[in-house]
Amino acid sequence: MHPLAPTDPAQVGPYLLLGRLGAGGMGAVYLGRSAGGRTVAIKLIRPELADDQRFRARFRREVSAARTASSAFTAPVVDADPDAPLPWLATAYIPGIPLDEAVRLVGPFPEPVLRILAAGIAEELAAIHAAGLVHRDIKPSNVLLALDGPHVIDFGIARAADDSVLTAEGAILGTPSYLSPEQALARPIGPAADVFSLGSTLVHAATGAGPFGGGLPIEVVRRVAAEEPDLSGVPTGLRLLVAACLAKDPADRPTPRQLVESQRLEPQPPGTWLHPALVAAVERSAAVLAPTLPPPLLPTMELPPPEPELKRPTRRTLLYGLAGGAVALAGGGTALYLTTGRTTDKSATVKGSSSPARDLTDPERPLDTTNIATALWTVPVPEPLTQIVGDGESILTVDAKTIRGFDRDGKPRWEPKTAQGNMPVLTLGQVVAANGKGYYLTREQSAPPNFSIRTFLKAIDLASGEIAWTYTSAALNATSGAVCGVLDGVVYVQGSGSAAGVAGQTMFLWAMDTATHEKRWEQRFPDAGLGTGRLTVPTTGTRLLWQRSDMSNGTSTLSGLDTQDAGISAWHQSPPGTTLGAGPLVQPFTDGPHSSGGGHLLYLADRVYALNPADGTVAWKTEATMTYQAVVANADGSTVFAAGIDYKTLAVKVQALNATDGTVRWAGTLPAGALITNLGAQFADDTLYLWLHGKTWALDPTTGNARWTYGFQATTTALTVPLWAGGGRVYGPAEGGLTAVAATGKA
Repeated sequence: MHPLAPTDPAQVGPYLLLGRLGAGGMGAVYLGRSAGGRTVAIKLIRPELADDQRFRARFRREVSAARTASSAFTAPVVDADPDAPLPWLATAYIPGIPLDEAVRLVGPFPEPVLRILAAGIAEELAAIHAAGLVHRDIKPSNVLLALDGPHVIDFGIARAADDSVLTAEGAILGTPSYLSPEQALARPIGPAADVFSLGSTLVHAATGAGPFGGGLPIEVVRRVAAEEPDLSGVPTGLRLLVAACLAKDPADRPTPRQLVESQRLEPQPPGTWLHPALVAAVERSAAVLAPTLPPPLLPTMELPPPEPELKRPTRRTLLYGLAGGAVALAGGGTALYLTTGRTTDKSATVKGSSSPARDLTDPERPLDTTNIATALWTVPVPEPLTQIVGDGESILTVDAKTIRGFDRDGKPRWEPKTAQGNMPVLTLGQVVAANGKGYYLTREQSAPPNFSIRTFLKAIDLASGEIAWTYTSAALNATSGAVCGVLDGVVYVQGSGSAAGVAGQTMFLWAMDTATHEKRWEQRFPDAGLGTGRLTVPTTGTRLLWQRSDMSNGTSTLSGLDTQDAGISAWHQSPPGTTLGAGPLVQPFTDGPHSSGGGHLLYLADRVYALNPADGTVAWKTEATMTYQAVVANADGSTVFAAGIDYKTLAVKVQALNATDGTVRWAGTLPAGALITNLGAQFADDTLYLWLHGKTWALDPTTGNARWTYGFQATTTALTVPLWAGGGRVYGPAEGGLTAVAATGKA
């Protein structure tokens, strides 16, 4: 969710607006809340459409029909005013993540998840068609993945626009890559058009791309109408079903009900149908459901602990195996903070008040500031940034299409680099910089006639942009991956994909020597397609922390991999503590400062756990419990800074911990409001930088007090934190570009 712009209204109907969820051709979508605390998604129609009376009449009929299109997969209409100066429609807010963003975050979906996706969307289409509607714009961004299954959103709006003055005779409506042939040819359309678009959406979920390629819209539309789809990346067990959906003749396509009946899904074991990283993203989006109390009431109100919620099992619970409380937010968030040996912040004063300074270790101590930093410069970058790394003199930015190099003054160092496909691979911690090099993964397609896809690890010189060296394995083809960190001249890589001669998916780890450019060792782990892993690389030592989670049975294992013994596990155990959602799997950084301190390996869950690298025992843990999401150590590793979300107060809690024994050095709170999404931390130039959905604070590492704050551009993906600090500056995304701010906050 993005903050409201100055041009956005503060209220629509009886709903106060909390932020902007998105925008489209018909208007903007906002998050709103009623006086009673009900949270809704509000679609506000554009002024130029509101002036068309034919659009209003059609919109009025669509609102009425949408109320009847109710199913388990629909965001129900709760309020609407088609006669308002700007017509609006309010639906129940569904905490979830769009399918296109989910694929960008975790890669293509395995077949069991694709079957659930197909059945869920088909059920929704059956309800929409039964109400006399045709969606006309089924695509990945209009499919919301929630804990209880997929939901189709924005239905009826495209149909309402069909009769407006903006639609000329024979015009093509829809998104080119997901149009049906009849839409591409501007012919009459019916429910079968939605089935075709469902087939294209499933291909995207299975491969990360549409079935008719990319390029100019007019060329894509031509291929939709005249060429056969590319289904080579779709799992064999689903290929016939998807091909039937993509039949050129509408009469040859199955109906939504036939699709549902074809997916006779067996009850799943306890767990969740979504990747753990997506579960965490969904749960963070659910935080806005809690009504915000007026500030004057907070000090005097004492809230009772949450009662356990008893739920009746539903068909969807049995189908997707969600029994066991996947929505951990419902009963979580009770924060306990016990500490001894507290000190006082003698440097802190309260403006306009004679009140004494608060205890430095008080977790409720406000750390915020009104000082706003001034940017040094902003340079244009055409695509939203997903990561920024550097070495102080050279800055490397990553987006969905290119890697770019800049100097510290924002001047390009070299021409943008593009892989031969649409990569670098976008996943957690995908690029790491060390010793003047940037290390990243790409998937590249060879020239015709072979069109084979290979995975490459590349080392790029940050100053010149030259590729210093490349490694690839003919035996492994990763569909997702990450460069996790560099330790003692070895770069460590993790990935998941297909291995030659092995059925199903395989997770793998590489240890690559940066001097010889040869692989020191490789570890492989069989994966049924419902597993995930996270490798963290400490600053020093000979142990890597490797976490494997199996979504099919809800189990997770921590291992200490011996770097001197071919990555063989020196110990393994169940992770300590409990996590709300995916816990450490959603942390955006995996390198040394973000995974180690004081000679310990750091693990985040309901507490910060410091593990002994030799045997995995817990050396210390924090007494405060919350959903920890970010951690970073200072330059010498003596202090660990941790931050998490308190979902009861919708605030960010920050702590500085003695890396040797976990003693709290200082603690405090920063405001989060409704913008609880991605959280990340960096340490550089004797400053702790804390990022929350673009807003960044520069904190004094000795007291926690904010020196200044700055609003970088919020990211479009939930788990990326494109923030890097070093060389006296901090770099982040701006609207359409890259921005630098001095460590002092002054220009």
